[in-house]
Amino acid sequence: MLTEYPDNARELAHLLKVIADETRLRILGLLAAQPLVGKEIAARLDLTPPTVSHHMRKLIDAGIVTATSDAQMRRYALNGDLLRAMRRVPLEPESKDQSVTGEGAEEAYRAKVLGNFFDGDRLKTIPARRKQRVIVLQKLMERFDPSQTYHEREVNDLLRTAHDDVASLRRELVDYGFMTRERGTYQVARSTPERSRQVAQEITGDERGWLTSLIETAVATNRNQ
Repeated sequence: MLTEYPDNARELAHLLKVIADETRLRILGLLAAQPLVGKEIAARLDLTPPTVSHHMRKLIDAGIVTATSDAQMRRYALNGDLLRAMRRVPLEPESKDQSVTGEGAEEAYRAKVLGNFFDGDRLKTIPARRKQRVIVLQKLMERFDPSQTYHEREVNDLLRTAHDDVASLRRELVDYGFMTRERGTYQVARSTPERSRQVAQEITGDERGWLTSLIETAVATNRNQ
């Protein structure tokens, strides 16, 4: 479940942009009355299941809608906490700490994100903001040995120690290129993929340096065992 609250006008503008679609507004109108599964939404709005899935992914990624498992389906509901928080957003720029810059600022930001979203080894929520989500995903990558391959069930077992929504986490790790998937097996990526300008802006710090450090640390650990 993605539940991160907006704290400035920029985040509010992003959420409003996601909502500003006729089909999504109709979906939100239905969910305002009660939680529904995808088949119910498709039938009531005369939409195809793929269309519903497309729009639900965007609403979930933005944190506006939450999804829970219901037998073999997913039940969708409005994220009431987030919508109430939107009403309290201060319309002013984010404050910046001018005393810390460059690499120090990046490390401070990374530590803040991890402190906010983790309680020990457990992930409280999956961040809605992409920049914060990447930091969380990079932290989760420390649970995998770069020298091993994993079956999907093994990946799920490792991720479940952090959060129950293993499907979302597993998909994000592959989508960002942190893990590769081939013929049903997964492995830590050996190199960082080419990033679009938009995705590159979601990465904090030196991604190649991070991946190199991750692999070298795992190799050193295995050597000392």
